[in-house]
Amino acid sequence: MDAKADAKVVNVLRRVEIFQGLGDLDLAQIAQLCQVGKAKKGQVIFREDTDGDDLYIVHDGSVEIQVLTRGADGTTRQATINTLYEGQSFGEMALLGGGSRSASAVASATPTTLLVLNGTEFAALCEKNTLIGYRVMRNLINDLTYKLRSASLLLRGHIKWQEGQLSQLG
Repeated sequence: MDAKADAKVVNVLRRVEIFQGLGDLDLAQIAQLCQVGKAKKGQVIFREDTDGDDLYIVHDGSVEIQVLTRGADGTTRQATINTLYEGQSFGEMALLGGGSRSASAVASATPTTLLVLNGTEFAALCEKNTLIGYRVMRNLINDLTYKLRSASLLLRGHIKWQEGQLSQLG
């Protein structure tokens, strides 16, 4: 990327939650690692249960995060659990050790531009600059803790609904 492109990428990275607390020099180092990816409307970026070690940041457009669900009749379908917009990231768990994807990511209603950060390259940067590693890991922990608490609340609500406890409240 050239200097002008790097400056645009730094502007996007400034708004990404997991990079909060990093200065422009740190963000510029991350920007140098980012590749630009394009996805057409409806294009699958990655599928649930596939391996991956890239983090994605929405530069423009939007991305739907989807999970495979099974209905009572046994049929399966993709259900959108979140829609992400400019400056939001997904695939964060890839930075914590890779593994299989917990959901699918699909470009939404418009063509989407993504910044793609390779997990291996980012880990090498964090080894050289431990402040970047510390801040990003702290922010990731906060983000994943929030998501885990939200998932726990949803699961509890679902269990109570299945056991008929919610109908007793009304």
